[in-house]
Amino acid sequence: MTPPLLGLNVAPDAVFLSRTRRMLEEEADFLEITPETLWAAGCAPGPHWDDMVALVAKSALPVVGHGVGLSLGTPGIDARAERWLAAIRRDHAAFHFLWYSEHFGFAGADNAWAALPLPLPPTDEAVQSVAARLRRLRDIVPTVAFENNVGYATLGAPSSEPVFINAICSAAECGLLLDLHNVHVQCDNLGVPTDAYLAALDLSNVIEIHVSGGSISDPRWLASGRTMRLDSHDGPVPPEVWTSLAWALPRCPNLRGVVLERIDGSLGEADIPAHEADVRRLREMLC
Repeated sequence: MTPPLLGLNVAPDAVFLSRTRRMLEEEADFLEITPETLWAAGCAPGPHWDDMVALVAKSALPVVGHGVGLSLGTPGIDARAERWLAAIRRDHAAFHFLWYSEHFGFAGADNAWAALPLPLPPTDEAVQSVAARLRRLRDIVPTVAFENNVGYATLGAPSSEPVFINAICSAAECGLLLDLHNVHVQCDNLGVPTDAYLAALDLSNVIEIHVSGGSISDPRWLASGRTMRLDSHDGPVPPEVWTSLAWALPRCPNLRGVVLERIDGSLGEADIPAHEADVRRLREMLC
């Protein structure tokens, strides 16, 4: 089996790009971009769109797309979804995505929109709604996937989520982007054994893996003082995620790439050595 490729996310932020440039040039096999970060109002190309096109062309690296706002769980295709899909089509023509992934969950209903995707009820209706949007996305980019979400609360038994995910992959005939930090966060916060969660997934659906780090919530946020792990992408990859990656790699026969994610604005000068060490450790694991 061909070893999976190593990917790094890029963001339209000059400081972030300068601090990750060495690893982008020396280690990355492909780049991952989130198209929405390049858009202005109405999904039109924003001020950094041309800059990203130029950066990708200069790098000569292939690109995958990772969307955050299509709202897979919203039923039907409304005017907003049509604008979103048209913008993805335009960006695919510019970036030639190897594949395109989208976050699981729903972000919009009745003209109200959340900042991040919210959990879905594990029903047949939800399976079909998500599958329908993924099929529309596949009309644009032939290979599509969705990323397992982080739910700080769920609308079903947390331990049964893998069954829901497997059903959507089957109904949509799509891939899965397995975010191992998302798994770590959700399992840790909701009391689900990580190994059982991963073992219940059909790993033949996995075409991409994300690894990242996070942080702990402020105890003042909750009246109980309880802290929760956050999917904040603002720190080194924790040991638990490295352990999950080592377990998953030989069990994902269709895996094409692994992306180390770091959110722009979270990488200070003092953080660069640890970030570069994570990139090199990932490279060693993929060889």
